[in-house]
Amino acid sequence: MFNTSITGINGSQKYLDTTSNNIANANSYGFKKSRAEFADLYTNSVFTSSKTATGMGTNTTTVAQQFVQGSLSGDTGNNLDMAISGNGFFVLANEPNDTATANNGDRTYTRNGAFELNPNGYVVTAMGDYLQGYPVNEDGDVANLDITSTKAIRIPSDTGAPRASSKIGITFNLPAGADSKATDAAFGYQNFDHTDSSTYTNASSQTIYDSLGGAHTLTYYFIKDHTNDGTDNNPDFDPQNPVKDGHTIWNVITYVDGNPVDVAGGVDLKVDANSPSVDANTTFKGIQLEFGTDGKLVNNGQTPGVITFTNAGGANPPAQGRDAYTLAQAMGGGVDDSQSIVADLNYTQYGSSKFSVGGITNDGYSTGVLENVQVNEDGVMIASYTNGRTSKICKVAMANFTNPQGLIKVGDTQWKESVNSGEAQACEANSGMAGSIKGANLELSNVELASELVDLIIAQRTYQANAQALQTQNTAMDSIMNIR
Repeated sequence: MFNTSITGINGSQKYLDTTSNNIANANSYGFKKSRAEFADLYTNSVFTSSKTATGMGTNTTTVAQQFVQGSLSGDTGNNLDMAISGNGFFVLANEPNDTATANNGDRTYTRNGAFELNPNGYVVTAMGDYLQGYPVNEDGDVANLDITSTKAIRIPSDTGAPRASSKIGITFNLPAGADSKATDAAFGYQNFDHTDSSTYTNASSQTIYDSLGGAHTLTYYFIKDHTNDGTDNNPDFDPQNPVKDGHTIWNVITYVDGNPVDVAGGVDLKVDANSPSVDANTTFKGIQLEFGTDGKLVNNGQTPGVITFTNAGGANPPAQGRDAYTLAQAMGGGVDDSQSIVADLNYTQYGSSKFSVGGITNDGYSTGVLENVQVNEDGVMIASYTNGRTSKICKVAMANFTNPQGLIKVGDTQWKESVNSGEAQACEANSGMAGSIKGANLELSNVELASELVDLIIAQRTYQANAQALQTQNTAMDSIMNIR
């Protein structure tokens, strides 16, 4: 009789403890509420009938975790905050196992995505445990989906590596109505001076990058030569293919940072003796364009569809105004002298008097400094740099379990696998049964305060009722003992 009431008090105490713990962690991110579950105690003997037995009280069978999805906080303003929308757990380790020789450490699992950077650049919890990630290729794909292959995530502190330009592109429309810069004195561009806009028709520039990430200005100078009126079949252009009636000739010279640079396989373009700033008889390897009466480029065998800037040439920079620099010479010392740039240029000459430029492309970029880190729904962590480049660092590791309620609680909203939970199953966010990851969000606890307060009152009343039963039994026993 007394034991029955005592088990009831103990059970009510467990109910109170569980409910109180739920209420205390209502504001703990990723916390999962518990539920105390009970079963009755019943003892049979050969002298007892089940029809008349009253039972021996109650027993706490388990305190079960309730892995119901908690609400998401919304944008926290911290890109390292993460929330799992759906099934799955973040994977943690107690050691920075980001190298091949490092210890893997003990792995735990959590729904609390409140992460931060430690002084060494690792993504960690508030307690210092290391968030794990899967190594990825350039496309963000995981090569080895295995819990044992996960590594501590470290945000790179270095700058984004530069890339030398190797392929560039640009589109030009040259004004058909522009005045010719040619004279009777000489064929081609006369008195050309890249510092004097009156000596060329149009100019346009684009940025190119050397092997060190340095930016350089590539400038195209367009000089309208002449339009053939039917009397001028100038052999200096192409003796094998005289310019047809109505066709227009343009010459193009390229400079890098104010220094002339040859075009590989280009046409010899000579500077007139009257040029104010370039020595007489200087010859550049440039581009010669021939446009037909439809305004489109004519394939005359002199104009390459794709031009190339190479470093072929003299070992030393030439004297100012004499011949052309190599690409490396024009860029300056310390750069890769084997750099070659292929320029895909498209030209038209239509009736508009306007010079227009478009379709600028460049596969090179400068050095960049880490600017931001974000996590997409697939769990891919992406670093953004000030040079506009992005880099996929890793994919946030996730795990699932056959029986999550079998996990062992270890505190700090973390769990460990057990025999009852089964082994951790590696998974990827937003794939299969695994939920997606919401960056700059946190999962709130799944504690509903209203229901927990009701449970608290029930537990209190149950405790009081069991205590009253114990008191009643004690009074009855006193009465029996006092019978004379």
